[in-house]
Amino acid sequence: MVNKPQSTDSDLRVDPEQFGYAQVVVWGNRLGVAVMLVGFIGYLSGLLPARIPPDTLLEIWSLPLPEFLAQTHSSTGWGWLQYLENGDTLALLGIALLGGVTLAGYLLLFVRFLGERKWRQWSMVVVEITLVVLVAANWIGAGH
Repeated sequence: MVNKPQSTDSDLRVDPEQFGYAQVVVWGNRLGVAVMLVGFIGYLSGLLPARIPPDTLLEIWSLPLPEFLAQTHSSTGWGWLQYLENGDTLALLGIALLGGVTLAGYLLLFVRFLGERKWRQWSMVVVEITLVVLVAANWIGAGH
């Protein structure tokens, strides 16, 4: 068995960009989970109004999408944002925030690399942001 030398905190070097990105991811994830939990607990407890009452959810859960949308009077796209006062929709906002954490981190890197004139890194971030936005907008994606 080989003994590895113990590393100390002074041995660890983290670039400011890496640390900043990590902070955005950590705090973004915490915020997303907190919003999701508040919405879910508010939904199940009845403290927040519900667009779809919990007792009817199981009945309509397996419906094809067009029928589900018709029965719940829901819309597709960004229309769900108008219902954030409802617990079930607020929980979805938490999920959306979790999905947006990576983009928020990339936006931080975009600004930092631009300000530091690190053009190669900046161009890679531009490509990443472009791909994330195109996929999120469903303009590109994997076929089924």
